[in-house]
Amino acid sequence: MPGMMHDRGLRRQIDETRPIADDGKRRDLRGVGRVDRNQLWDKVIAQVDGKAAVDLSRRALMIPSLSGQEENAARFFFDAMQRYGIDAELQPVPESPTMNASWNTIGRVKGKGGGKSLILNGHMDHNPTADGWTKDPFGGVIEDGWLYGFVHMKAADACFILAADAVRKAGIALKGDLTITLVSGELRGGVGTKHALASGVTGDYFVVGEPSELEIVTRHTGSVTLKLHVLGKMKHFATRDVPGAKGISAIEKIAKVLPALGPCHKLLPDRKNGGWLTFEPAANFADLPQLNMGSIRGGIGREHNPTRPALLADRCTLQLDIRIVPGMTKHSIEADLKRLLDGFASEDEDFRYEIELDPDSFPLPFVESPDSDIARCVIDAHRHINGENPAIRENANMGATDALWLSQAGVRGLIYGPTGRYLSRPDERCEVEDLVRATKAYACVIADICTRDR
Repeated sequence: MPGMMHDRGLRRQIDETRPIADDGKRRDLRGVGRVDRNQLWDKVIAQVDGKAAVDLSRRALMIPSLSGQEENAARFFFDAMQRYGIDAELQPVPESPTMNASWNTIGRVKGKGGGKSLILNGHMDHNPTADGWTKDPFGGVIEDGWLYGFVHMKAADACFILAADAVRKAGIALKGDLTITLVSGELRGGVGTKHALASGVTGDYFVVGEPSELEIVTRHTGSVTLKLHVLGKMKHFATRDVPGAKGISAIEKIAKVLPALGPCHKLLPDRKNGGWLTFEPAANFADLPQLNMGSIRGGIGREHNPTRPALLADRCTLQLDIRIVPGMTKHSIEADLKRLLDGFASEDEDFRYEIELDPDSFPLPFVESPDSDIARCVIDAHRHINGENPAIRENANMGATDALWLSQAGVRGLIYGPTGRYLSRPDERCEVEDLVRATKAYACVIADICTRDR
């Protein structure tokens, strides 16, 4: 998931006795119906092999799987699905503008028909390895109750498989289909999930296992990424300018722009309050929009050749990631940025630029009702396992996920997954017990949703 899913925001209190259907009608599940479901869940939970879930997670983390390089992880999960009685498919994902060709692993448990269907979705790619790790990120290290490595989000992927295994061992006859989509390229804008959906994957409901600290997430920001190229003119700095051959440092020019873009990692003001972005504040999107300056490169030519530091750089490129509120689009951001940069150009005849929108962004926020059937199911399952309600995040998460693409395809769902506090940083890790609790919750959700009539 681009960005972090651990920010907590506001919480809402939950009425434990009032599940809410997709049509908005409240249904009382107390009495016989509630007892029957609890008995079903107890039967499934008894079959959850927590040790196997942790071991499968640990072994998955030992496989490097950067975006576009997920094949080994995909084959690992394919083999695991087959071992646990899940019909598995290795699905080729074609090369895209942002990623090499790669693979999805799709698992299917067919229902007998006439029931609700469920997609459990997770990605296999992970962040690059940064400096600062004190544990081997691919060592499968378990220490003091923590599993270290790129748990975002192969840990939840493993939990999905063991959850399906628990339902099978419990002898639960599913009416609707269960589909487990373990995808490539989520960090490149959801390449794998978009391909899976285009290839026919569908369902009534979904759960994305992105890290949420086992809290309920029903909305998150969108992510618009772009490159700003500021252009100069190359010459050797020891030579004098001559008519028609003036040297211009693109690095010096872009340095003037950076303060006008910020502040980074803080709520950006709108144009009416001195900012450069056009937007209207949105309910439940507190502290947004924000931006991050992800990388900056200067040098010679489009490759930013750095081998001649005596030359004035003729190109300097800044990568921006802008987290948005509803109403903002990549095109509105492009127009706002052009307006800002044209202001620099009007005061400096040597200021030139290009804007390049990336194709790998999550262009819209994800918004779902926290009172949907699938949300109530996950809430009830969490409470049954843990003895208390999960928190529901009122404010939108800063992360952007494949929940957007599933929602855009007409599938209703949410985000619920283990870990989050140590996400996307050195020594990323997950509490081992959370893996077990997540597996139990996913198993309960499968047993509930996929035994419901359509």
